[in-house]
Amino acid sequence: MSLDLHRPLVLLTQVQAAVMQLQSALQELLSQNLEPALLQVQQALHELGRYPGGFEGLTRDIDGLHPEQQRQARSLLEQARSAHQANAGLLQLAMQRNAAMQSYVAQESASATYNHDGGVQSGLGGQLLGKY
Repeated sequence: MSLDLHRPLVLLTQVQAAVMQLQSALQELLSQNLEPALLQVQQALHELGRYPGGFEGLTRDIDGLHPEQQRQARSLLEQARSAHQANAGLLQLAMQRNAAMQSYVAQESASATYNHDGGVQSGLGGQLLGKY
């Protein structure tokens, strides 16, 4: 079985690019970019998990590369690892922000509909939503 010396570099380039794209989408909080970026990262990490011999096999193959390619592969791996950790923090902040916004909307919705006794507000001339 011959070793494809470029496979680790190609794979790590894909993982690093996918993780960096996710980081960019999270930083911009653009929901239309977030879902495809998450899918791309999931697919890239799945491929990484299927690497022959797992992480140990990848490390062994990186060690078998020429010195310049080893440096490139390790740099890509470190960039992907660092960005992945940053993404985890950004995702946590985004989820906290989303939960806070949902709580705020729910609180505003309840206070717009009910008074402090639990009855229907009469601020709209006794008509709920000003129509009925």
